Amino acid sequence: MNAIRAAVAVLATLFTGGAFVLYAVAARQALRDRRRRGFTRVKAQVTSVGWEAKPDELGVLKVVFDVDGRSSTVTDLGEDERRNAERDELLQAFAVGTSHVALVDPSGATPPMLVTGRVQSFKVPLFIGVIFQVLSAVMGGLAWYLGQPGNALEKLLGS
Repeated sequence: MNAIRAAVAVLATLFTGGAFVLYAVAARQALRDRRRRGFTRVKAQVTSVGWEAKPDELGVLKVVFDVDGRSSTVTDLGEDERRNAERDELLQAFAVGTSHVALVDPSGATPPMLVTGRVQSFKVPLFIGVIFQVLSAVMGGLAWYLGQPGNALEKLLGS
């Protein structure tokens, strides 16, 4: 009985830790999004596009674009690796000569950033973190219940 209770308590602790990591990721993404809200949205013209192949069927999209005579390669994808299955779709969506929205820092401190629309919102890790927190609470309650004398599992196992 104590082994089952300990396992449930460990799972509750792991879910709690996972929830807090997801909350930190959500907070970081929300702060990054908040900082970008002050950026100006302008049209960007793609001047070149490429795909840098990586091992394990992965690759990185490389887009060079021009905003008001200023060239940049910064996208909201960052250096995120994508599956090779997405390669054709991405290369077609960001073909040379196409126009897309770019965010320009009014202070000029950072280079223009191409908006690809493929970055998840901070709401996704926040929502999953809430689910983990609920699971943690349920597991914690179950661990407490299993420690009570005469619980249903103890009666079932006859310990």
